Amino acid sequence: KVEGLKNLPKNTNFIVAANHTSFLDPLIVSAAIPQRIYWITLRDVYNIFLLRGFMRMTDAVPTGLGSSEKAAHLLIRDKNIGMFPEGTRTADGKLREFRRGTAVLATNTGRPVVPCAILGAYEAYPVRASFPKFLPLKLKIGKPVYLLKESDEIVDDIYLQEGIFKIRNIIKEMLHGG
Repeated sequence: KVEGLKNLPKNTNFIVAANHTSFLDPLIVSAAIPQRIYWITLRDVYNIFLLRGFMRMTDAVPTGLGSSEKAAHLLIRDKNIGMFPEGTRTADGKLREFRRGTAVLATNTGRPVVPCAILGAYEAYPVRASFPKFLPLKLKIGKPVYLLKESDEIVDDIYLQEGIFKIRNIIKEMLHGG
């Protein structure tokens, strides 16, 4: 089930920021959102032999040297980027703290962040499971968040923390019934 498709920006590309509980997460978001999404992928996952071909086929961007520049380049070329600001899947299904990379990318490119809450994926395919279960899944798509700065405003760690905190709170609220 998908809620909030109307919240997707119509006149610009965007950055998807979603909670991360399962290997199913990028598939759920990509299946629900009609626009193509280029996912930032943990290099360790990108290098798994069985997944490498799929990662290349979907143009996933592995983390590490140059990934931020490649993501910014894709955004400037009107492509959509998908990120999991927690950095990795949660082991217990609870929302973890967010890293600031999403805020940096949004601030540097001026593209909006679309917060997404994935529900049910942890129960369907948690970290230690061998196979997924057939359970209901839901994606809630929030309203875009713009992390724009004034021309004379300094972008420092506090500015970025405030931006990523705002995105995390929106996702947290959607996860808990908001």
